[in-house]
Amino acid sequence: TMSSKEKGKFEDMAKADKLRYEKEMKNYVPPKGETKKKFKDPNAPKRPPSAFFLFCSEFRPKIKGEHPGLSIGDVAKKLGEMWNNTAADDKQPYEKKAAKLKEKYEKDIAAYRAKGKVDAGKKVVAKAEKSKKKKEEEEDEDEDEEDEEDEEEEEEEEEDDDDDE
Repeated sequence: TMSSKEKGKFEDMAKADKLRYEKEMKNYVPPKGETKKKFKDPNAPKRPPSAFFLFCSEFRPKIKGEHPGLSIGDVAKKLGEMWNNTAADDKQPYEKKAAKLKEKYEKDIAAYRAKGKVDAGKKVVAKAEKSKKKKEEEEDEDEDEEDEEDEEEEEEEEEDDDDDE
């Protein structure tokens, strides 16, 4: 085992490293590519259900009526089996309805986006300018901190060298 003097040296290094870490984490900005969950507008049109989901919404109550004890997962498995065993001709009405709903959705979303761009265009420009200024300020602060940290590390190394002698 180590003596308390040897242990102390590592504990001091750990404390200094922890302080450095906390200081860096205060100013940490995640990379642009990795974003958190996208903001979802509650006013945006909902995506249309697929043919399979239309099929499920029709047959789910029937399956639950026949087998009341089935879990949600088991009901979904049964619906999946039924869909796979259904002939292409029988799937046609669901696929047509899904296609109609998809067309309607595409029109709605196009109108929604066109409406939103008028308002959002101004906000995006303002946000971009703010983030640019903020980034420049952070870079200046980072350079100052790095210079200070380099000086502190050099001083610590000199002290360690003196202790060894």
